Amino acid sequence: MLADARRYDDLFSGYFKLQSTRPQSVAFSLSDSPVGLAAWIYALFQDVSDSDGNPESIFALDAMIDDIMLYWLTNSGPSSARFYWDAAQAMRSGGMPDGPLSVAAGISMFPREQIRLSRRWAERRFTHLVHFGELPRGGHFAALEQPEMFVDELRATFATLR
Repeated sequence: MLADARRYDDLFSGYFKLQSTRPQSVAFSLSDSPVGLAAWIYALFQDVSDSDGNPESIFALDAMIDDIMLYWLTNSGPSSARFYWDAAQAMRSGGMPDGPLSVAAGISMFPREQIRLSRRWAERRFTHLVHFGELPRGGHFAALEQPEMFVDELRATFATLR
């Protein structure tokens, strides 16, 4: 997990760094150019999915286009970039809780998600961890990549809360 996090930081964290420090810079491209938006999101499909850099091997082209169109038609690319800036500001200002959280939590670790938690780390952070799953396939876009596994994980989490 630590090696994957380091690899992400070295090779793929430009998205996070740009969005958390200069979200308005990328927002212009994401809202003004359908090609800019498509290139940005397609690169994410390449870099953080469980596709070994070939997203067409796991995503239907229509599914990727649908995903990109949802951002384009709603003009939500800028606000999705701004989300990272808001989170970074909250962390810098102490607005994020730094101790254990007692809210019920379920965590699903897909192996190609670049930043993952071990169960031990999760149990320290979430004192009411109701589910912790480690899946055999999937990445950052788990709901699109592995929808059946994703739904099974949601069901396993919420079954504990009935």
